[in-house]
Amino acid sequence: MAINSRSFPAYFALFKVTFRQMFWSRRTVLILLGCLLPIVIALVFRFVAGSGGMVNRFIPQITLILYGLLVNLCSIFYGTAIISDEIDGKGLMYLQMRPLRKSLMLLSKFAAYILGTVAIIATSHLILTGIMATHPKIEKGVFFQFGMSLRYTGTMTLALLAYGALAAVLAARFKNPVLWGLLFVMGWENITAAPLIATAIKRLSVSHYLFTLFPRYKLPRSMFNDFLGASPLSAWVALIIICIVTIVLLYVAIRIFREREYLM
Repeated sequence: MAINSRSFPAYFALFKVTFRQMFWSRRTVLILLGCLLPIVIALVFRFVAGSGGMVNRFIPQITLILYGLLVNLCSIFYGTAIISDEIDGKGLMYLQMRPLRKSLMLLSKFAAYILGTVAIIATSHLILTGIMATHPKIEKGVFFQFGMSLRYTGTMTLALLAYGALAAVLAARFKNPVLWGLLFVMGWENITAAPLIATAIKRLSVSHYLFTLFPRYKLPRSMFNDFLGASPLSAWVALIIICIVTIVLLYVAIRIFREREYLM
C-alpha cells in the first residue's frame, strides 16, 4: 500500500498520544524517582566530598552504573509498551480499523518513546552535572563538564535505540516481553561483561559496543579492558554495528507486528 500524505496527521496524532501516555503512566513515576535518585546523591556528595579525585570521578562513575541501569529499565518498560499497551488496552483493534500502515504506526510510537526517554534521562543528567560542575575541586571547568554530559547523553541515546528496538521485537513476539527483556539486559548483558568471558562472546552483546563508545574520562583503564576484552573495536565500527543492530531489530519488529494476528 502506497504512503498517503494525507495520513501523516494521523501518524503524528498517534505520536502525540503515545508521548502523552508515557508521562501519565505508573512506570513514569518509577523512572522519575530513579532519575531523582542520582540528583539527591549528587546534592549530598556535593557537600560531603573532600577529595578532588572522588569529585572528578563522581559523574563518570554514577553515569556508568546508575544511569546505565535507568537506561536499561527505560528501554524495557517503555519499549515493550509500544505494542503491549495497545494490545492490553484494546487500542490496536481501533487502529487496525483505520487506513494506517502498521509499520508507520510502530515507527511513530517508537519515535515518541525515544523522544520521551531521552528527555527524561538527559534532563536528569544535566541537573546532576550542574550540581557537580560548580564544585571548587572539579577539573576543566563548567563548559567541559556540560560537554561531557552531552557525550554521555549521546551514548545513552544509542542504548535506548538499540534496547528499545529489541524490546519492540519482544513485545511483538512474546506474551511477557518485560520478563524476557529484563532477562536479557540484566542477565546476558552482565554475563558477557564479566572479565573471564572471551572477547568473541562479548561481541554477541549490545553492551560491548556501547562500552566501546562510552567516554573513558576518569574511569580506570582496567575496567574497560575487562568489559571489552583483549582486542577492542574502534569507535566508528562500534557505532556502525549499533546502528545496524537497531535497524535490523526494528525491521524484525515491524515484520512480526504486521503479519501477526493479535487476539483481542
